[in-house]
Amino acid sequence: MLMKAWQVVRPRSFGRVDIPIPEIPHDSKDLVLVRTDWAMTCGSDIPFFTGNKRYRNYPLAPGAPIHECVGEVVKSSSDRFRPGQQVLAIPDGDLGLAEFFLAQASKTILLKPETGDPAAACIIQPLSTVINAMDRLGDIRGKSVAVMGLGSIGQMFCWLAKTNGAASVTGIDPVEHRCRFARSMGATETVLRRGIELVHDVRAVPDEWNPPDIIIEAVGHQMNTINDCLELVRKYGTVVAFGVPDNPVYTFEYEIFFRKNILLLGTVTPDWSKYLTKAQDLYLAHREELSRLVTHRLPMRETESAYGLYERHEDGIIKAVLDASAW
Repeated sequence: MLMKAWQVVRPRSFGRVDIPIPEIPHDSKDLVLVRTDWAMTCGSDIPFFTGNKRYRNYPLAPGAPIHECVGEVVKSSSDRFRPGQQVLAIPDGDLGLAEFFLAQASKTILLKPETGDPAAACIIQPLSTVINAMDRLGDIRGKSVAVMGLGSIGQMFCWLAKTNGAASVTGIDPVEHRCRFARSMGATETVLRRGIELVHDVRAVPDEWNPPDIIIEAVGHQMNTINDCLELVRKYGTVVAFGVPDNPVYTFEYEIFFRKNILLLGTVTPDWSKYLTKAQDLYLAHREELSRLVTHRLPMRETESAYGLYERHEDGIIKAVLDASAW
């Protein structure tokens, strides 16, 4: 049996392919086969689309690169899931741009009946990573927080920081619509600047910048903004390294880090079974606010257009979901 899938054949170019439907191995006790209903774009997918992952060869594997998916269980080797259930699942190998995908049961959660819109529920996956990062920060009540980068992850950080009692939340981004959106998500102020531009402004007029207790790097994919964060945070402050790196070795402003007694907190993959559940509960409690992050819905046949919009930050995009019923 064959299924449809998208494949990045070369940077910024998708091709439609027909490939075998994946099968659950006979000895597996922890896999589900899911029919894709909705797939959501993520900033960490974009370097694979653009060719910025220099170590990767093209074409990419069919179905790559997407990992935020909702669908229906077709087969299961896990006693936790059965056919017909609607789930949020992280595809093995990030191969979610396909009609079907395999996922580990430990990276899959059953969507509750009150979830409502399954497309917006894809937000639960990235939300889980933000909750994990905030949990690692501990109690932030009364503290000042800055968020560098106001893509969908930065928006979630703004919202959750405010929800968790931060005294102030400053969003930093060079894209006007993202700053405007962040103010609706809990940012008490925004700075319409790139990180390095703000650093130069602060060097020129230091009294106009109130260094935050915590600054979250939510950009990634280059080596500059982590150093901008080191300059902008207060002495004895905390820098959260959340943005995904594309390079194994970074040029790091070690003396600034050392002289300011900065705490650097790295945070990435959480305990999925724990944090997907926590994220679903939080999403259900604040569904109206969080579902606003889904600004675009496109048919799966317009996957390349969706990735282009996301890469260029056009048309007010924050998050795009792809409808897998429309190939």
